[in-house]
Amino acid sequence: MIPRGLWRRHEVRLALTFVCLIILPCGFLGYFSLRAIRTEKLLTQARLQQNYKQLAGIAAREINEELEKAAKRWTYFTGKAAKRDRNYPTPEALNQFAAEQPLVASAILLESPVVPLRAAEPANRGFFLSKATPPSEDYVDSYRRFSALVEAGEELEYKGRLDEALALYAQIRRECPAPQFAAFSQNLTGRVLMKKSDWPAAIGVYRELLANHPHVRDPNGAPLRFFAQYQIAIALENQNRDQEAVETLLALYQDLFALSDEISTVQYTYFVELIQAASVRLLTSPFVSHPEHFTQHFNRLAELNKKRISRRYYLQVLERRLAQHVLERKSYKDRVYYISDVAEGAPYLLAYQFLPDASGHHVAGLIAMEIALEELKARLFPAILKKLEVTGDVSFAILNEEHKFMIGTRPPAGERVAEQVLEKPFDFWQVAIYAPDPAGQASGWNFKLTLSLWLVFLLLLTVVFGAYVFIRQALREAHVSQMKSTFVSNVSHELRTPLASIKMLAELLERQFAAGPAGVPASTKAAEYLSVIRRESDRLARLIESVLDFSRIERGVKQYNFEYEDPEVILRQVVEAFRPQAEADGFQLVLDIAAPLPEVKIDADAIAQLLLNLLTNAYKYSQERKYIRVAAFRQEQHLVIAVEDHGIGIAKAELPKIFEDFYRVDQRLNTPKQGGAGLGLTLARHIAAAHGGEISARSKLGEGSTFSLRLPIPPECREQPESATLPEAHANDRGVLAAEPEV
Repeated sequence: MIPRGLWRRHEVRLALTFVCLIILPCGFLGYFSLRAIRTEKLLTQARLQQNYKQLAGIAAREINEELEKAAKRWTYFTGKAAKRDRNYPTPEALNQFAAEQPLVASAILLESPVVPLRAAEPANRGFFLSKATPPSEDYVDSYRRFSALVEAGEELEYKGRLDEALALYAQIRRECPAPQFAAFSQNLTGRVLMKKSDWPAAIGVYRELLANHPHVRDPNGAPLRFFAQYQIAIALENQNRDQEAVETLLALYQDLFALSDEISTVQYTYFVELIQAASVRLLTSPFVSHPEHFTQHFNRLAELNKKRISRRYYLQVLERRLAQHVLERKSYKDRVYYISDVAEGAPYLLAYQFLPDASGHHVAGLIAMEIALEELKARLFPAILKKLEVTGDVSFAILNEEHKFMIGTRPPAGERVAEQVLEKPFDFWQVAIYAPDPAGQASGWNFKLTLSLWLVFLLLLTVVFGAYVFIRQALREAHVSQMKSTFVSNVSHELRTPLASIKMLAELLERQFAAGPAGVPASTKAAEYLSVIRRESDRLARLIESVLDFSRIERGVKQYNFEYEDPEVILRQVVEAFRPQAEADGFQLVLDIAAPLPEVKIDADAIAQLLLNLLTNAYKYSQERKYIRVAAFRQEQHLVIAVEDHGIGIAKAELPKIFEDFYRVDQRLNTPKQGGAGLGLTLARHIAAAHGGEISARSKLGEGSTFSLRLPIPPECREQPESATLPEAHANDRGVLAAEPEV
């Protein structure tokens, strides 16, 4: 809360005006403008997002139609091949079909057991895998027995019963004679021997695996030969045969690179990291001769990039699918399946259908098509873009189940703004829409945003410029006001000393003229002049004191000394001090006090000055009817002191202004009784406010005025009985003022 005295200062009022009328409206204007712009932006983005979703739905429908047309051609061919008469197509038929279908890159035929024979690469795009003997019931039973023994052996390994685990793995080789099971058994046996630190036996088992089963892969598609070579190197290292271990690692690295097109990037990276970690350790061994020779070989291999995925990789993927269905004896279903993925950064799509066995109930093989995605892209998107009529900034793409880019109008750029899953059987793909600037695609939004921002900017700039001019003017006025206040204060201080000297000398001369020399009569005219000089000196002294008080109030340094006082004592002292001057000019001065009056906490000197200013005004502005009345009484929780006169009065229009600084009702210089500087009522208002009270005025032109001072009674002094609202005396004198407005 701002103190009352501080609120009176011009600079404080100016600063609060600036904050309330410029800063706060400007802040609210900027805030609501930005909120409106943001709301419009969100609505536009929502509408744009909805448009993109609709566009993605239309594109998905068009792509589905195109894919269904293409799928009918290859499903017709695979459907004929899947008939129960087992009349599978010949390599020539497969190759001819691939050559005739632009969307088919190659055709693949697999029959169980899943042991691919050497593939014959024809001159054209076809790829054919020879047929093999269908799996027997014994083979399926062996797979189930193998799975149970492996599960039991791994549980024994976990419990640390390694010898029992070895016995189970040996049992696998006896009970499951198929090459795949024998290879898995040897790999598991070598692992247990490594845990037992039986290095020679482990090396022997892994070398036997390399010799007998070099092409067998683990369930994840990684060749077991890589594991075997790495484990041999580790076993040799533990026997301090570091030279042989380094040579084995180098051979593994070369073999890994040679077959890198048959494995995935994850598998290739995994084995490379194993090799590099072991080689760094071994090349620092003192048992390795010519380590720099091996270092050069390892570095050369590290600089080589992995070979891109070949069609052998697709064979491995299809082999795993076929093996799972055959070994688990799954029922045959006449439908087309799809595999969509990314390998080596290149997407691929395989369409395949299982082939039934002789009974027609179970899966015995499959026929697959490798789809030429680039050709599919060239056929799909131009027609779709022509139908949709989209801008060049928007791009379409097809994503797989893992949201990886498969094909599109161009590589993804910008933000993905919408996507739509394709219908079955292509629901593993999604159509995605990319836009470099989603919010900027709507030209209307750009225009409205730009226009709004410019308008807000210009408006704020205008306000800031106006505030700058306002502040400069306010600072200039404050500086001038400060200079004026300082000047008036200094001049007033300087005038006090010579004025005091003039008054003192006038009083001395007046006394000397009054007494006169012995036998010499005093000069009546000179005495009259001296009396005028003394009275005018007193008036000028009061005026200077008022100016000094006003200056202190303006600077906020005016201080009051509050004490508990008896208001009746102060009233009588002020009235009696003013009585000689009033009665000398023919005034009737009446004091009415409704006793008892409660004590109040006031500054006695300030209240006396306030009352003296009111009495002086009543004295100056009374002409024929020279009557002044001072009344004091208690009204509820306030003490009221009223000064009433029957003077010239104040016009109704002037009443609201009489408490303003330097304001006088009669500004004429030829007034019979000239007033002061117009500060008396201003000081009275400030003194009343400093005491927590208020001063008001009622007046009627030509009949007189009444000024009322209301002071709060402290809570501890409110126990006394309340007096009447006004004393009964002179009630008729105040009746003419009762209907006038109070200020």
